[in-house]
Amino acid sequence: MNVARAIRQIYEKRPYPAVRTSAAARGRWLLPPLPWMKAIWQRQHPLRRILIAGCGTGSEAFTLCRQFSDAEIVAIDFSSRSIRAAKDLQRKNRKLQRIRFVVCDLINPRLPKIIGDNFDLVSCHGVLSYIPRPGQALKNFGRCLATDGVLYLGVNGEMHFSRRWRPALPGFGRDVTDFQDSASLRQLLKLFDTLSGHPSGFIAEKPSEYVAGDLFGPLIQNWPLRQWTRVCRAADLHLLGSYSIFRPLRAIFQDRWYRFLIPRSRAKVAELSELLMPSGFHRLILSRQPEVRPPWKELDKLQTWRPALTQLYRWQWPQKTNRWLILRNLKLKSPSTNTLVELPIPEWQIELLRRSTGKDSISDILQSVPVRIPRRALRDQLYLLYQLCAINLLPPAS
Repeated sequence: MNVARAIRQIYEKRPYPAVRTSAAARGRWLLPPLPWMKAIWQRQHPLRRILIAGCGTGSEAFTLCRQFSDAEIVAIDFSSRSIRAAKDLQRKNRKLQRIRFVVCDLINPRLPKIIGDNFDLVSCHGVLSYIPRPGQALKNFGRCLATDGVLYLGVNGEMHFSRRWRPALPGFGRDVTDFQDSASLRQLLKLFDTLSGHPSGFIAEKPSEYVAGDLFGPLIQNWPLRQWTRVCRAADLHLLGSYSIFRPLRAIFQDRWYRFLIPRSRAKVAELSELLMPSGFHRLILSRQPEVRPPWKELDKLQTWRPALTQLYRWQWPQKTNRWLILRNLKLKSPSTNTLVELPIPEWQIELLRRSTGKDSISDILQSVPVRIPRRALRDQLYLLYQLCAINLLPPAS
């Protein structure tokens, strides 16, 4: 059987996520935390148009509709049964009427003509790992994006559980492309859960529509980050950051090891982290525009750039003392990522951060500080905060 047809049959038979109760219309948040996305994206303006690519039965579309009450939302899927289920849920809630559900294949070359373009955000979560020709879908996403828009892409990594489990299934008489749910299969999956070090319900208790696609599907592409970024670059999409490494990344900032990373950008640090410790799932932000790369190695040029605090953290400023060289304890708390950062830094650096609004350059801000500034220490501290997504650095004003 044709692979594309076999994939379509899976989701026509078992729409995902399953619609079991009226509560399904409430949806669930699949994207990385929104404050982190905004910090990586560096977007100031509200979202006007959002595309959910591979919407299934509409769960993510319903969530985004509530989150962005003024945005136009288009949600597409190749499964007509899934779209019918989404529309049935939509009809039961008048607050969800702004969503336009469309049956369309992501690799259809006419996609931009069918749904339009100039989208501020395209979200594609858990889809491209299971379809042929993901590169064509990515090219379509790029054509649909606004110039300053971004793509959120959730795709399988090389440590995805199916990469190890699928080769083991034939040894127990199971065909990896023929899902037949049964009590004996669930017992086998419990065995796999236990032997792989996961809780017994890791996969064994997942609903049938999940197991059918994520373990028994005709096509599952579990690619390392470098392979996904290569396909994205061929579609003229550039990696800005990966939420999959946000938590592991924090560990290196407990010491000063992060200095070895200078001058790597956020994207380059993500690629290095994935090379050393591959993940099972990538949560990526990509753009038609290459990421902004501050001149970390050129200290004179760096001082002409403009620092700007992000909204990812709540900044707890210590009381001013004007004792510029005394170390103070600066706390940064991020509820959305459950992160607390405590930095012992001198008063002059705190003053710089207080005034980091994106309007003034580093050198302009520091003119009001009456002490000699060690530029390399300043660079190192700014780089740390940049990798933690606490600040962004903007090019000199033209």
